[in-house]
Amino acid sequence: MARFAAIGTLSLAAIQAAHALVVPETAVSNQAPLGASDEVTALIKGDAAMGPHHLDDDIASAESFFNAVSSIRGHIHDDFSQAVADLIGLGYTGDLGTDEDDDGHHHRDHHHHHPKHPHGGDSSHTIYELISKSKYTTKFAKLVDDHPHVVDVLNSTKANYTLFVPIDKAFEDIPEDHKKPSKEFVENALLYHVGLGEYPARRILHSYTLPTALDEELLGGEPQRLRASVGLGGVKLNFYSKVVAADIAAKNGIIHAVNHILVPPPYVGRIITLFPDRFSTLLLAYEKTDFVKFIHGVNLKGSTVFVPTNEAFHWLGPRANAFLFNTDKGREYLKAILKYNIAPNATLYTDAFYDETDSKQQKAPVHESRSEHYDLPTLLGDAHISVDISRIFGFASIKVNGFSRVVIPNGVAKNGVIQVVNRVPLPPCKGHGGHNSENDGGIEVEDLISRLEDWL
Repeated sequence: MARFAAIGTLSLAAIQAAHALVVPETAVSNQAPLGASDEVTALIKGDAAMGPHHLDDDIASAESFFNAVSSIRGHIHDDFSQAVADLIGLGYTGDLGTDEDDDGHHHRDHHHHHPKHPHGGDSSHTIYELISKSKYTTKFAKLVDDHPHVVDVLNSTKANYTLFVPIDKAFEDIPEDHKKPSKEFVENALLYHVGLGEYPARRILHSYTLPTALDEELLGGEPQRLRASVGLGGVKLNFYSKVVAADIAAKNGIIHAVNHILVPPPYVGRIITLFPDRFSTLLLAYEKTDFVKFIHGVNLKGSTVFVPTNEAFHWLGPRANAFLFNTDKGREYLKAILKYNIAPNATLYTDAFYDETDSKQQKAPVHESRSEHYDLPTLLGDAHISVDISRIFGFASIKVNGFSRVVIPNGVAKNGVIQVVNRVPLPPCKGHGGHNSENDGGIEVEDLISRLEDWL
């Protein structure tokens, strides 16, 4: 059963003590984030599944955004090239291939064809053979050797793969007295390092997520995904693991070296509790409405969770917040909002859509057009939430109900995806599909009631 695991385990003493009419944005900001599970800690110490937020800071304007693109790409190329020159000895000899021969669109590689190999490496050897003979990947290779299925995947020439291999240094933070994780957990973690299809550096620059060899039951059996982000420090996966060497060719795909172990992501709820400084108001809403008990009773095969920041709740205004958080009637509407912000059995990433709903949406592949529109079901009865993904020059933006902007996209989770929004998504006003202007600020209590009363 998919569930918002571990929300209830977060101490809410500070929240329960809140008594101001305006929802306190710092109600739990002084609480230490929850630590990782024992098994996660056994693999990598100190890295949360979703790390620093600054990689996705909003760009002030489209002009500054596009002006930054060329310098970012140049920095990435230099960063990769220097790392390759210094380190790893997997046989890299060529450039990174960051030339502009990509058409700017994403292509889900269902067939895993064999394109021209990038420079470097040894394309007469499989991925498994290359990491086994390298003195820089001995620890990861040793783990692989204990798991025949993973060996078979990395040796297979029936399909192309992309391996994000942690260098030996990535294992140094694991304490010597750590609890040994289960064999199943280790195998899942190994498979999570294997991307389906071939993703050279230039393709990663145009990707937001990529599928892995780890099939996730709680996503309807679909591949769990890695999140790719580009910043001045280079390319990072899942916010924390940096690519330090790229485009090492193999007979059956390509290898990139990373500086941290990639751990399969935890549940949506666990991730939210890791960041009370960003989501304390949402955590308060869960506590006020006993939402954890509700969500534990819902069977899900994946979900898209639109997660409002503290600032998003602040935007509603003091009167609306006082009504929602400090009155019995208001808490019914607050719970309705929380239900509306979850799309069950529909996991929508920027560049992939896992549709496990009863009435699957018949749409073109996600990457083939400059824009896509989705009407997703919600947990609020028959109310739907609309999502528009727009693309220009290979970059994408997401709006919810034409109003809320996704400011941190594609937070991968075990049971879905988190899309962090800058405004609390609400059903449209009666009589038309629009919302208040993004710049209006605040909402009247009467308007709030009007939008939600049909589902209460």
